Amino acid sequence: MPRWERVKRGLSILAAVLGSAAILAGVAAHFVLERGEGGENVPEPQRRRDPVPVALSIVKAMTLQETVFGVGTLEASAEVEIAPEIAGRVRAIRFEEGSFVEEDDVLFELDDDRLGHQRAARQAALRAAEITAANARRVFERRQQARERGVFTEEAIEEAEAALETALADRDRLEAEGTLIERELQDMKILAPFAGVVSHREVDRGAHVTVGRVLARLYQLDPLEINFWLPERHHGRLRRGQPVTVTVAAYPEREFAGTVQFVGPAVDPITRQFLVKALVPNEEHDLKPGMFATASVTVGERQDRPVIPDVALVATRRGYMVFVVEDGVAVAREVRTGLRPEGLVEITEGLAVGEQVVREGHLRLSGGEPVGTGDDAPPEDPNEET
Repeated sequence: MPRWERVKRGLSILAAVLGSAAILAGVAAHFVLERGEGGENVPEPQRRRDPVPVALSIVKAMTLQETVFGVGTLEASAEVEIAPEIAGRVRAIRFEEGSFVEEDDVLFELDDDRLGHQRAARQAALRAAEITAANARRVFERRQQARERGVFTEEAIEEAEAALETALADRDRLEAEGTLIERELQDMKILAPFAGVVSHREVDRGAHVTVGRVLARLYQLDPLEINFWLPERHHGRLRRGQPVTVTVAAYPEREFAGTVQFVGPAVDPITRQFLVKALVPNEEHDLKPGMFATASVTVGERQDRPVIPDVALVATRRGYMVFVVEDGVAVAREVRTGLRPEGLVEITEGLAVGEQVVREGHLRLSGGEPVGTGDDAPPEDPNEET
């Protein structure tokens, strides 16, 4: 091999050896830096992460009312069909459709001319019967007085007594018939059995009506009644006189106060519910029979229970969790929930009063992230009205 080629090859080998040595020196220096002088591990400084902006709420203690709800239909506390007890022709209608009437107000009048004539005839017959009975009594008394003198036989006296009894019976019959006619005359005026609102009339003036024909309907609107069903677990917590709150779609901003009137003594074996009836005062007649209504009854109270805004809950496969802020870091924690007043939720397990939870921004959290409110605003108090 020529001398020049040998020199060139030696220089290449030397360069390779020097490069390998430099690499080994760099690795050694890196190892020394990581191990330190004492040979212990020194962690690499963590890269500083920006806090996740969130909104916080404080877990507060509240007294919660346990309320149960039922739905039903408002009904008149009394409803009757106005019908005649005697056939006749409608002579007058004494009410306005849909108006309020008092008890014993006249609603309809039937034509009573025929009964008036019958009453006159019965009165005349009764006067004649009274005269006949008086004469029969005098005859009988005279014959009894003459019995001792032997003027009349026993048979004549018995005949006089029988005539008196017949005359008295005839008089009593005519009196009874006269009383019946008077009652029928009273029935020709159809009265309201109680105070209430009368419906539309179903007959016109001049119509001939039979016994039992419905002429109108009368509703007692104050109070109204609502029937609703509740689960059997609440049966022992309801009693007569307990307050009830009723709401209807017609007045979404109003609440109507009522009281429990009846608690069913038995539970339906199919639905496992029991019947509750409540009365709702309705002096202004704003509520109407047939309205769909929701009834709520407070059956108990829970004192000093921890509550948070319901938006702070995060649904999981096993239930719910929240993010609790500890030393500026969001920590995921499972919780159990209870009552849910509007906008809030009771925490039965997992949180203590005074802790801070993430109300907004938890969708950007997974646990372990530093968090900040983005400003110096204090956490929201769930007891404060929004």
